Amino acid sequence: MDVLRTRWLGISVAVAHGVFSGSLNILLKFLITNYHFGYLTLIQCLTSSTAALTLAILRRTGKINIPPYTFQLCKDFAPVCILSTLQSTLTLWSLRGLSLPMYVVFKRCLPLFTLSIGVCVLRNGIPSLGVVMAVLITTGGAALAGAGDLTGDPFGYVTGVLAVIIHASYLVLIQKTSLESEFGPLTAQYAIACTASPVLFICAIISLDAVHMWTYEGWKDPHVTCIFILCIFIGCAMNFTTLHCTYINSAVTTSFVGVVKSIATITVGMLAFNDVAPTKLFIGGVIVNTVGSITYCVVKYFETKKKALTRIWKAKAKMADFPESRIARNRS
Repeated sequence: MDVLRTRWLGISVAVAHGVFSGSLNILLKFLITNYHFGYLTLIQCLTSSTAALTLAILRRTGKINIPPYTFQLCKDFAPVCILSTLQSTLTLWSLRGLSLPMYVVFKRCLPLFTLSIGVCVLRNGIPSLGVVMAVLITTGGAALAGAGDLTGDPFGYVTGVLAVIIHASYLVLIQKTSLESEFGPLTAQYAIACTASPVLFICAIISLDAVHMWTYEGWKDPHVTCIFILCIFIGCAMNFTTLHCTYINSAVTTSFVGVVKSIATITVGMLAFNDVAPTKLFIGGVIVNTVGSITYCVVKYFETKKKALTRIWKAKAKMADFPESRIARNRS
């Protein structure tokens, strides 16, 4: 029963992460492209500050059980915080320079980088042959889809590649921290938000985002304000589900969630923005990518089922070795 509950929790968190991540990408692209919103550091700062303040209030009122923010907590999650901030920064900058479908193509290479870094960093990080095949198929689909569009901003391509590398490192480091630390994902988000908020506030001042935002004409449009607020709250939810999904499942699984949700993101991007056309190469790449994602889901299903059966078998074998069991066998 516990195995089934854990499995469904992992699936639920993965689905939630995909929904929040895809929604945030689309909303941010709307702000940047349709409304010419360029205050990206401000979005990061407010997202981090909102998460820190909300979790602090919930902790104070006893709604959640997380430790207070201390220097030791900051020290424990400092590497994760650095990569988290870099990843979100590069993601925002790559969204500015790339079309939404091309941004998704870059993100579809995430499983390959996550797998490669995980093998080097994590203990028992060597994957099965099925997982490797699924990753290679997915990456091949991303390369095929990207071959049809090389017209984006060069700066967007550079930041896109860096965003994928840093994102993969971030996911692997989360998994490593979850194995070595006693704290859960909620504590991790609290520590990251509290540590990053002052730094992002200083960056917002230095970049003049906090100053120039008052002269932005788009605030007169209520749609801009609504999308801006949604981005902040969805960003908080996405950060938590990223941590939670990686804690419960794995770094590679979290990266594959991004691949699965990208189908909807690509569709919306092509319908809402006119910066890329659905070429045959692009559609072919999407199909190959989808096959890779399905392959990974099937492989992980059978691997999880095999692990569950192994745990049940070991539990029964352990019970069979109890003295009471031996006495019962002798009496019979």
